[in-house]
Amino acid sequence: MKKFTRTICLLLVIAFAKAELSYAQQEITGIAHYKSKMIMEKSDDSLQKKMQKLDPEMQKMIASALENAGKAEFTLKFSRTESLYEKVQELAKPKPQSGMSISIEISGGGDTYGTTYKNLVDQTFIREDQIQGKEFLIVDQIKPLDWKLTGESKKIGNYTAMKATYTFPKEEKDEQEVETSLLEMAGSDERVITAWFTMDIPISNGPGNYQGLPGLILELRDGNTVILCDRIEMNPADFELEKPKKGKKIGLEDFNDLQAKKQKEMQERFQNKRSGDGVIFMKG
Repeated sequence: MKKFTRTICLLLVIAFAKAELSYAQQEITGIAHYKSKMIMEKSDDSLQKKMQKLDPEMQKMIASALENAGKAEFTLKFSRTESLYEKVQELAKPKPQSGMSISIEISGGGDTYGTTYKNLVDQTFIREDQIQGKEFLIVDQIKPLDWKLTGESKKIGNYTAMKATYTFPKEEKDEQEVETSLLEMAGSDERVITAWFTMDIPISNGPGNYQGLPGLILELRDGNTVILCDRIEMNPADFELEKPKKGKKIGLEDFNDLQAKKQKEMQERFQNKRSGDGVIFMKG
C-alpha cells in the first residue's frame, strides 16, 4: 500500500511539473465560487443527551438554527502567485419581533472563514478576523501541511478530483470547557481535513489557508463544515486582487490564544444564562 501511495505521489509530481511547464508561458487567473454548509451527525450521542435536557420548544429552535448553520458563499480569486478568499456579503435577516431566538455563530480557527490573502511566492497570508466584534488583521506564514494522498478520485462538475487528507495533532481539551459548551462537537479528538483537488487547474491553492496540493481544491471538509466549489471562471476580465487592511495587526498564535481566552469567558457567561435570546458558539 505504501509503495502504491509513493507511486501515486511520484506520478502526481511529474504530472504537476508538466502542467506547470505548459502554463509557464501564460498567466492563469480565475474566480472559484464555493458554498459551505454544516453536517451534524445524527448519531452524536453526546449532542443528543445535551439536547434532551432542554424543553421541547428550545429543542425545535436549536434544530432549526442548526439546519441553516454554516451556510454561506465564498469566492477565491487566484493567480499563479497570489489569491484572495472572501465571503459573499448578503443582506441581514430581520430579527423576530418577540419571543426567544437562537443564533448559531461559526467561530474558531478561521481556516475557512474570514477574508484571506495568500502570497504563494513567500508563503505568507493576511486574514481579517474578529473576536467579539473587535477587528484583527492576522499576518503570518502559511503553515505547510503534510497531505496524504489516498488514491481515490471522483468527478466534481467537469473536473477529475483526487482525494487527500491532513490530520492535525491532537489537542488537549479543558474538561470544564467541554462540559459547559452546549453543542461541543463530539467524536474523535483528531481533526482530519479532507480535500478533493483537481490537476486540471494546476494552481496549488484552495479555500481559506488551505493549499499545498498539486491542483486547485474543489471540495474541503473540515470537521462538520463542508465547502464545495460549484463554478469556476477562468481568465475573467478586469481581474484584480486587494490585500485585506482592516483590523489590528497580530500574529496567528497570539490571535488563537486571545480567541481561546474570550471563548472560555463567553462559555462561562452562557452557562448561567438559561432564558432570553441565546447565542451558541461552535468551532467550525
